Amino acid sequence: MRKVINLLLVFMLGTTLVGCSSQIKTTKKTTENSNVKSESQTQKTYHDKEFINDVYALISNSELDKDYSDVDFDNLSQQEKDKVIKDQQIVFIQQKIDKIKKYKKLDFKNPELKELAIRYIDVLETQKQLIEDDKDTKVLSNGEELKGALSYAWLQCEDDECEIILELANNYGLKMSEQKIKDLEDIKSEVEQDMNNYEKN
Repeated sequence: MRKVINLLLVFMLGTTLVGCSSQIKTTKKTTENSNVKSESQTQKTYHDKEFINDVYALISNSELDKDYSDVDFDNLSQQEKDKVIKDQQIVFIQQKIDKIKKYKKLDFKNPELKELAIRYIDVLETQKQLIEDDKDTKVLSNGEELKGALSYAWLQCEDDECEIILELANNYGLKMSEQKIKDLEDIKSEVEQDMNNYEKN
């Protein structure tokens, strides 16, 4: 009788152990699947290529070109002309900012490219601020603005913008023809020369 009881106990214990083992395996498998799903859900999306494509759109999209064709300049005073140009420049730069400002908060696979993106956005925002504050034009020692002469701060922005775009073209796949790259290099050289002359004066 005791053998039967012992046999039943062994059987029951064996069934319990098998059940526990099966439950442990199922729990482990569920946990592993959950971890895989969790890793998949938290996987980062990188925006390196998207940023390059948007910069390409900025430098090649004719819709962003400054257009004064609908303005009758002949019937405007010089002050009114200056205001039209100023307002249009602000709109033009704001369009560029709106296109790429999101990249300050987005993830990049290449951290150096992310730094360039932030730097480019900062340059554009500085340009806009300089125009709004009338600080894009050179001011003489007597406080008079020198028409047609750019301020040193503006020249710095232009130099930085050229440098960033050239960096993107040379090292990050921004599509630009050899001629456009050369033209941009020439502009950068002229700007740097103006900055040197500015320091001498």
